[in-house]
Amino acid sequence: MKVRDVEHLGLAAIELVERGTRLVLVHAVGPRIAWFGRARADNLLFWDLAGEHRRGAWQLRGGHRLWLTRPGADESDETYLPDNAPCRVRRTTTAVTATAPIVGGLERSLAIDWSRDAWMIIHRIRNASELLWSGGIWALTCTEPRRGTEYRIPLGGGPPAWDVTTIVVPRRWGGTHTSRVDDPQIELTDDAVVVRPQGARSLEAKRMILAPRGTLEMIDPTRGTFSKTAAYDRTRRYPLDTNVACYVGPRSFMVELETMGPLVTLAPGESLTHVERWALR
Repeated sequence: MKVRDVEHLGLAAIELVERGTRLVLVHAVGPRIAWFGRARADNLLFWDLAGEHRRGAWQLRGGHRLWLTRPGADESDETYLPDNAPCRVRRTTTAVTATAPIVGGLERSLAIDWSRDAWMIIHRIRNASELLWSGGIWALTCTEPRRGTEYRIPLGGGPPAWDVTTIVVPRRWGGTHTSRVDDPQIELTDDAVVVRPQGARSLEAKRMILAPRGTLEMIDPTRGTFSKTAAYDRTRRYPLDTNVACYVGPRSFMVELETMGPLVTLAPGESLTHVERWALR
């Protein structure tokens, strides 16, 4: 693994390059994974160059981020806690970790670990308050679709004798966001949910899915196939009984691939981790 300090559009960051794949972890804010893809190709991730997507002090920025879920609510005001301050960086021979300052009694960190011959993205929150905290980790990857880009969420993978799929359609949420049940850019096949963004014609859309395999795929004709996977534990409770989600922004400005961890209660000082395995082929 080649590791060096760089800047991403003026933001302090760390670049990791391994076997022709490049990842850039921004730590001046966030943290955010701002760049992922083949080293000599274009970025698979969306980055908000105009800085127009925000809610209060919180800024989308883009790339990959760590968010929080609450019991019974995949979004809350706590979800949008600002992460605009510089992070503390720790490096080892097999990992780089960026830890944000404590906000709202929680410490959040994002680590890139390559010790297992793979891109392991480790999300961690620590309860730094004197009170209990309940919720879970939400890992969101903003991708940039282009002509011919397709997204796939494989179904199945549950108990062979009792394989159930749950699909939640948030028809209205977050004040102004909407999604159609009959959206033509989303297809349900026997073994997958397939999303084909329609560019300038795309409507805003969201699907939350119980997919025991925990995998989401971005298939791009020129930039390759990106997949990310997070383990699912059917004995635990998840937001709205779903563990993955896909969001299509208006006019396809981005497509978010999301995994969600189980809901837990953390005592003071306790931590929670959520791991994604990234691959590019």
